[in-house]
Amino acid sequence: MSDVYEIVSTSSEDANKLTVDFTFSSDVSKEDAIAQIDSLVSLADDNAEIEFVDHEPKFWEISQFN
Repeated sequence: MSDVYEIVSTSSEDANKLTVDFTFSSDVSKEDAIAQIDSLVSLADDNAEIEFVDHEPKFWEISQFN
């Protein structure tokens, strides 16, 4: 795994954010990818060791071969 680029936010929000890329095959739509991530996150709902507050899809990159 490569090093994670770190910056200090200038936002007034008191939260740390980690941006993560998930890779899907080119036949998966944006809507299906979001639904899959939502399902993955819901698996963590009752795990006290997982401490993230929220997730929000922000960027969808489409394969040039689509």
